[in-house]
Amino acid sequence: MAVQFELQKKLGSGHFGEVWLAADTGLNVVRAVKLILPDKVPNPDNLFCEAQILKAAEHPNVVCVEETGTMGDGRIYLAMEYLPKGSLDDEAKGAYVELSRAKALMIDVLRGLEHAHLQGILHRDIKPANILIGESSEGKLSDFGLAVPIGGDLDALGVKQYAYILHLAPEVWEKDDYSIRSDIYACGVTLYRLVNGDSYLPILSSPSEISAQIIKGKFPDRTQYREFVPRPLRMIINKAMHVEPSKRYTSAQEMRHALEQVVVEKNWQEKILPNGIQWTCGWSRKCYEVKRTCGRDNKWNVIVQKGRSKHSLRRMNALCEEGLSKQGAEQVTRRILQNFVLGRLD
Repeated sequence: MAVQFELQKKLGSGHFGEVWLAADTGLNVVRAVKLILPDKVPNPDNLFCEAQILKAAEHPNVVCVEETGTMGDGRIYLAMEYLPKGSLDDEAKGAYVELSRAKALMIDVLRGLEHAHLQGILHRDIKPANILIGESSEGKLSDFGLAVPIGGDLDALGVKQYAYILHLAPEVWEKDDYSIRSDIYACGVTLYRLVNGDSYLPILSSPSEISAQIIKGKFPDRTQYREFVPRPLRMIINKAMHVEPSKRYTSAQEMRHALEQVVVEKNWQEKILPNGIQWTCGWSRKCYEVKRTCGRDNKWNVIVQKGRSKHSLRRMNALCEEGLSKQGAEQVTRRILQNFVLGRLD
């Protein structure tokens, strides 16, 4: 008897199929079910290739595939664990996420990717939309629809023409050279987007313009980060996105170990003011505010305050500076914000 799913809500769609929230009427459980028309399967010689790859990559930080088969109407289905918190793309909505959250999620993704690489699998499609959020708010790598064996023939596998162009490494644009290090590059771009938000990605008009900027190492702009992103974290991201593959991390494990060493003691929230910018954070009965504003005669002031709550803030006079140039105020603010993040100020 054909499997029975009651499709309840479309959760998303990808290159080859749609993902639905579905009730498995046989087992009386809720699942995420990916449905693929047979003529949309990239490798017609193996209709269940994606499910098999997911099973081979099984890991706590990889979405679990529970069943695969054929629907009564001939569509291929992949029944996967349903994660109601959705994807990281849903969580971030194009904005930046807190530094400690970005760090933890990328460590989770790198664990899952490390395991996939050890199984001889390249993901080829790492991006916020393909990172799902588990029950404990952990990151889980998903959507292996473009995954291939390391060293696999993309033409024979039927996936060469499919790619998420914003995260393609320079060597992929130039010679279709996918490798462990091209997956590392995509992790770097993903983390760049998490700590900055998508507003830091320049708007480019065409794939050819995007490819030209990526090959030159100008997309994303490695010199532009939110002021509170500390140098150790920027260095990790820039290394992962290095134009030259040999200068990136050699493995997901190496990048994960580097990221685990980064200290993130505080998470700043940024707010644009009519005359400047305000950053606030509050942990364990301690609240902080850093404000950079333009005053008289175009002179800039940096005011730092601390208190038990946002209603009891007092100036930290040793850190406050007034009458600065705009550039000088930016330098002072950057130093203060990052020193708080790194635990050098309290």
